[in-house]
Parts: sequence; C-alpha cells; structure tokens
Amino acid sequence: MLKQITILSFLLISLTTFGQEVKHRFIASGSGMKEIVIVDENGDIEWSYPSGKECNDVSMLSDSTILFSCRTGAKMVNLNKEVLWEYKGEPKTEVQSASMLKNGRILIIQNGTPAKLMEISKKGKVKKQLIIPTAKENPHAQFRNIRKTGKGTYLIGYFSENKVCEFDKSGKIIRTIPMKGNAFSSVRLENGNTLIACGDGHRLIEVDKNNKEVWTLEENEIPGHPLRFVANIHRLPNGNTVICNWGGHGHRNGQAQIFEITRDKKVVWEVSDWDKFKTISTLQILDVEGRMEKGELYR
Repeated sequence: MLKQITILSFLLISLTTFGQEVKHRFIASGSGMKEIVIVDENGDIEWSYPSGKECNDVSMLSDSTILFSCRTGAKMVNLNKEVLWEYKGEPKTEVQSASMLKNGRILIIQNGTPAKLMEISKKGKVKKQLIIPTAKENPHAQFRNIRKTGKGTYLIGYFSENKVCEFDKSGKIIRTIPMKGNAFSSVRLENGNTLIACGDGHRLIEVDKNNKEVWTLEENEIPGHPLRFVANIHRLPNGNTVICNWGGHGHRNGQAQIFEITRDKKVVWEVSDWDKFKTISTLQILDVEGRMEKGELYR
C-alpha cells in the first residue's frame, strides 16, 4: 500500500509502446521553485542545487556540468556543486536565459535598458554583444528563453509583445513571427519549423517558414491536461513534445507540471507532485541522444 501511495504522489503516467513504459530522467527548475533538481526515472531527486531567485533556463551539458540562468545572472556548476563560471547581471536588469554554444561561448540576454544579447567566453569576456530593441521598459516584461539557430541567427521571443523575432549575426531583424501570448520559448526544429511556447496564451504552436501554424495544442484540447502557462519545451527525437506547464499564475495543484504528448496529442508521460517540485518552468530530458552544446537538442 505504501508503495502505491508513493507512486501516486509522484504521478508518472506511462503507456506501453512496443512493450516498454515511457519513463524519463530529467533536470528541472522553475520560477518560484528556488532549486535545480535532477530526477531519476522513478521520480526520486538524485541531485539538487540552489537556483537563486528565479531560474527559467537550465541545461546539462555532455560533461555533466550544469548551466542555468538565475534572474540576477547566470552560472555553471559541476555535480560537486563547484562554481565553474558565473556572470553577474548589471543593476536593474534580469537574466532569464543561458545556453551553451558550439563555439564554446555562453549565450545570454540581459533584460534592461538597453537589453543586451551577449556571447560570453568561459573566461568571462564578452565576445559579442547586440542591442535588442524592445518597447517594454520593465526588464521582467522583456524576454525569457532565447536560442541561437544552426544557421547562426538568434530566435528571441518578446515576452509581452506578441511576437518572436529572428535576428541575423549583425543584429538585424530578418523575420517576425506574430503570436498571441507570452513568447517564453522558441525553438528552430530540424525540419525548419519553429516551435513556440505561448505562456499565458495557453497555447503551443508550430509554424512553418511562412509563419503558418502547422500544429497547435490549445488550452483545453487534452482532457485532464489544461494548458496553463506554457513555459520551456523539449521536442524529442521521436517527435513527441515535453511541456513545462507552469502553474504560478493561480493554477498550482490543478494540473500536471510536466507532460509529454505525441504528435497526435496522446499523453504518454507526466509529472505531478506539487509538494516535491512546485512550479517547474524549465527542463531538459536527459535520457535522449543529443548534446545541448552542439545544438542537437530542440529545447
């Protein structure tokens, strides 16, 4: 009975696919969560680290180092909890994104006046900087996750301006993707489409090169899995999508914090344990092939 209760408290909904259950090991954190956790496939926390004030972007690299943003800056640590690299944001700014690039630099965006996209070396030197225009003066209303594409352009979601913009290497806007909601995450997929998490728009959309929506997930489309604030996303090699369904705007305890769906919108895995994990807004699935620093993961 105790084992059954434990399993229910950490709900891992698994369907059988070719005789195998869907389970995942993952790393996660979130706005309001205040720690980074590595979770094994049985739902047990195997490692944790204080995330600071607010973590909306976390990655584990192929050498098991962990890179994350923490609102007041960004940091890289190892599993021994030693700090390997750190960027401290300027006063009255926010850092809500941090990702490792193929060239060995760390990509961040520092929300503020002005907002700055920066590529920073592991020695702490700013190797590239672009000023990113925004109509919002409040740093918290400007940007969340940004990513560099395989072609060297930058996908930047405007958190409060209903759009995702793609910038070239020089900082020129070469494409604007209109969308409704808060552009939390935008990912350029292998097929050239762009996957966008729409925050409090309660939607997840995939658009083609012409900005046409070719796949969507709407707020109440999946029974028992209402979309709340759609935060960080991870498109897996098998075509499934893992969604951080952040509940911090009045929806704590009302839905799974993470769930995985197939292309035809079947739920195959989920995590729902609000006592243990609170409000998850960023994750990386760790048991799939691909290296984050080489651009091989779509998240």
